[in-house]
Amino acid sequence: MSELSYNGISIDILEPDEEESKKHIEHDFAVLVRENIEKIIKERFIPWIKGENFPNKDDDLILEGLNIYYICYDYGRIIAEYSPTGKEDFFGHFEFEMESSNDYTSDMLEAVAMEVYVLGDEIVKVDGYDV
Repeated sequence: MSELSYNGISIDILEPDEEESKKHIEHDFAVLVRENIEKIIKERFIPWIKGENFPNKDDDLILEGLNIYYICYDYGRIIAEYSPTGKEDFFGHFEFEMESSNDYTSDMLEAVAMEVYVLGDEIVKVDGYDV
């Protein structure tokens, strides 16, 4: 567990390299804060949620219907084949787990996770998957 939190949710630090993650979490979280986490969700994650099935859904109403219930972080090496940049490097990786909290989003999702990859001072990838 780190001392950092977002909307009252403490950010868990994951293994396997917890000590290395502790060295990088504050910097990487500052990158997310600078870019505005709500803006990241709205502009870079909600389009993934909408996909081809819900293109006309309102982004603000979707954002209101997402309840973040868990956040975790790890820092480590990702080989080129799986790297968000296509090159081997060390990345900060945040995962925000969310669930539908209203009728507007209930037909779109039950629970999803947003993954945010940080390299240096920038967010290099935002992705998602169904939980």
